[in-house]
Amino acid sequence: MRRNRIIAIAAGVITVMAVVLSFASGYLGLGWQWLRPAAELLLLAELVGLIILERHQLFEPVNEKISIVEARTDRIETAIEALTERLTTAGQATFYANSSQTLSAIARTLRATIAREQETPQVLRVARLGASAFYDIADPETAPGFQEIINALLDFALLPGSPHDSRARLWSCRFILNMPNLQTLNLNYEKVRPSFVDPKPLNNETKLVVRARPEAVLTPTLITDREVILTLDDVIGPVRWGLLLQGRQYVGVFSRWFDDLWASIPEAYLVYSRSGANESALARIRKELEAAEASGERRTA
Repeated sequence: MRRNRIIAIAAGVITVMAVVLSFASGYLGLGWQWLRPAAELLLLAELVGLIILERHQLFEPVNEKISIVEARTDRIETAIEALTERLTTAGQATFYANSSQTLSAIARTLRATIAREQETPQVLRVARLGASAFYDIADPETAPGFQEIINALLDFALLPGSPHDSRARLWSCRFILNMPNLQTLNLNYEKVRPSFVDPKPLNNETKLVVRARPEAVLTPTLITDREVILTLDDVIGPVRWGLLLQGRQYVGVFSRWFDDLWASIPEAYLVYSRSGANESALARIRKELEAAEASGERRTA
């Protein structure tokens, strides 16, 4: 900065001397007329130089600060990405102490899952293995939560008229549902039929299992691409409490468990697929439940 000031002062002195001599030459009759245009050029050059120097001194520190801020921002973004990756790998667990909290967590997780951008096809896995009814419209505590879940699941349904950019095109949905008795089967089928059967979604598959004996079951109810939600169902009611597990290691373990269970269930219990509802399979399961109930009545008589 000091060097720039010295250069500016020297240029100013030379310019002033040139201007004075050019005017003096006119009064004294000397042949120095060429000094006047030279002085004007020197004056113009000094002005341009001063502007350039001042601009350099004013803006160069700002540019340096901007570069420092950008570098720090890049380091912060890198640190955040590393932390996100570490948390995703390490996993997190959240406990929900009652039915209402658990159902809200399931619905919230479904909405967050369908909102995420996906680059490869994904599978949404839903399992209900408890002996209690899955869809209880009479319970004021659980009915609103189950309706939230159903509304969220509808966003995953790929219908024949779905737009080409629908997020559901990258999702396949598999359901494993336990039907402990004929009443549960008929009730649930009638309730979900308008939303999940009649529209004929192209990416849904459902298998039923028959477990008539009431028992408490800890089930991985929902498995997404990033989360697993475990729920406890017992003879008192469905979804007594829940545990949300976030992390790829959890998804990998429970996805393999679900896929093994799916493969072990005979195709005769596949009640819905891409071709629509399998009415013959439903009729077969109804007969099996009727026989189980009749057998139970004979034993208690």
